[in-house]
Amino acid sequence: MVDKPNVEPELSNVPEPIGNALAVLGRELAQCGHEWLVGGSVGILLQGVHLHNAVPRDLDLYADESEAKALHRALAAYSVDGQALSETDRYRSLLSHYEIEGVTVELVGAFRVETGGSHYEARIGGLLGRYAASRKLNGNEIRFMPLVHELVFNVLRERADRYDPVAEALRAANGQHAKLLQEMIRTNRFSSAHLKKLEELLGLRLQSGGTAG
Repeated sequence: MVDKPNVEPELSNVPEPIGNALAVLGRELAQCGHEWLVGGSVGILLQGVHLHNAVPRDLDLYADESEAKALHRALAAYSVDGQALSETDRYRSLLSHYEIEGVTVELVGAFRVETGGSHYEARIGGLLGRYAASRKLNGNEIRFMPLVHELVFNVLRERADRYDPVAEALRAANGQHAKLLQEMIRTNRFSSAHLKKLEELLGLRLQSGGTAG
């Protein structure tokens, strides 16, 4: 797993249009002053985690709600729709979409998952952003959702094809992820079953102050 900040990401892991779209985003948003993180399969792959048979065709950006609204304005030239609240039985977010270098970019604001007795909110400012890996692409900073978020999210949506390789990378990181994971557990609500799954995947004993049985 790549953990050194401010180095070129492994762009060979993703299709060329994805790298081109990231370069445009880095340039367009370099001076906007609003926090955003790259997530999904692209974020995982560019942090050095191998996903079997994963060939990303789109790009997911995450931000808090107020930041997402400002980012939508900053990307107006590439917008293909307006921002809209999306709610399902499991997910809630403020969504908007853009077309950049032939790649569909989805901006996900105020992302929330509620399933199986667990409630998780992806809080960028003040938490996930503090642990985000930082890379340089064409001289501009690109930051990624922490792999711990990707682990939790994919456990909640039961995607073993994602959480197994992410967990393997985290186990190799010598416990560097444990502090963030414990903070996520403290500030969200996880069922005992989900907490047990995270413990099994990481080989850790987690404090359960934020869990629900």
